[in-house]
Amino acid sequence: MHEVALAEAVWRQVDAAMAGQKGRVSAIQIVVGAFSGADPESLEFALRLAAEDSAWPKADIRIRREPLAVRCKACGREFEPEHLSFRCPACGETDAEICRGKSLLLESLEVTEDGEEDPA
Repeated sequence: MHEVALAEAVWRQVDAAMAGQKGRVSAIQIVVGAFSGADPESLEFALRLAAEDSAWPKADIRIRREPLAVRCKACGREFEPEHLSFRCPACGETDAEICRGKSLLLESLEVTEDGEEDPA
């Protein structure tokens, strides 16, 4: 399960972003694209597990799924393919490039000041 390695890398990114900063991480948001190669449920599980050994074991973990979208090279139309068929619904061509859905990234951190209550 490579999601464990991905989760550890995410927490290293959080550590790097917080180096020298005051406050604590109350939440992280991760974007997981449909073509990222990561399973969102497995990644969330691995993130929660890895959080136990992090400086922020109680941080809320939010996963935002990014659907697959492609752009037709012939007519330029952007669409979400059905059943992995890249046939353009506008012109019928099949030559398309992925323009969304490959992301796997730490999108944001919510940081609260020490002593401040977490937002509900």
